[in-house]
Amino acid sequence: MTITERVPLASLTTFRIGGPARFVAECSNEDDIEAALAFARERGLPFFVLGGGSNTLASDEGFEGVIIRPMFGEGPLFEDQPDGRVLLTAGAGAAWDALAASAAERGLWGIENLSGIPGTLGGAVVQNIGAYGAALSQTFAWAEAFDTETGSVRRFLPAACAFGYRDSAFKRSAGRYIIMRTALSLSKEAAPNFSYHDPNRSYKDLSRALSANERPSAAEVRAAILSIRADKFPDLSKEGTAGSFFENPILPEAAANALRARYPELPLFPMPETADIKVPLGWILDHVLHLRGYELGTARLFERQAMVIAARDGATAHDVDALAREVAERVLDATGIEIEREVHSLYASKNSFHRAK
Repeated sequence: MTITERVPLASLTTFRIGGPARFVAECSNEDDIEAALAFARERGLPFFVLGGGSNTLASDEGFEGVIIRPMFGEGPLFEDQPDGRVLLTAGAGAAWDALAASAAERGLWGIENLSGIPGTLGGAVVQNIGAYGAALSQTFAWAEAFDTETGSVRRFLPAACAFGYRDSAFKRSAGRYIIMRTALSLSKEAAPNFSYHDPNRSYKDLSRALSANERPSAAEVRAAILSIRADKFPDLSKEGTAGSFFENPILPEAAANALRARYPELPLFPMPETADIKVPLGWILDHVLHLRGYELGTARLFERQAMVIAARDGATAHDVDALAREVAERVLDATGIEIEREVHSLYASKNSFHRAK
């Protein structure tokens, strides 16, 4: 385990925002986690688990506690299974997109639509990442996680994870479980998922983007996804972002249809995790509220995707938070929908976080 003091959280998050963390503990195995928790306990400090920092808005004041970074990097290991599928196993610290690339290169199907999402495998599981008609939960086989309350390691099968839209049991019990490694079940059989439709883009959907190829490979689907993402999200080399800042509202079918009765052009989408309907918040922000590109202080809604908050150099968490609050208020006033944030907030207050027991 490596412990470093006064590390700027801006250097650990894709928003590039945040004051200093009192301590950062990089953990490579179970013993390191135990040592990091003991370190926090001895000093009476809270801890916060941070992977790739791609879904976190850190406080301008920093965090007076211990940031635990799971760096488990073993794998990826690809193993043929008796049912003809392939099990991909890797440490929680593995870069998610590198795993998606490795799977596509091997002609394996199941996570190609999730290409280009930043962050780590552990964070992907906690968030149950999803994009372009796919969700991680559709391929999830198991995860091994360290229980910070009991000091034991537990294997979670899909049912125990209670996956939902951008949600999981790990997310709802934030701080208790630290994912160490995960396995995903992938298919050798071609299974392109063309269910994604984007009414704001010229090609409308993946099938049209790949229209020249009737039988695309997993690698070709991945390339199309990366092209779409490059057009919709800020360039991380130029400005900070955590991708989509808000969750799309998930409504019962009747409520979704009632909203579309008010806005006939509103597209609605079925969800892989639930029988309810996804309402594209980006469409509301763009076509109802006309907020694409709206700026507040050092933060703005991205010009090509209003779900995304972009932060220029020197941006503050205060400005991002203020912009997000204003957006939520406007959506509520216009539609009656209370939107939720997809991005986690790391506040400076000691009272906001888990304490080692």
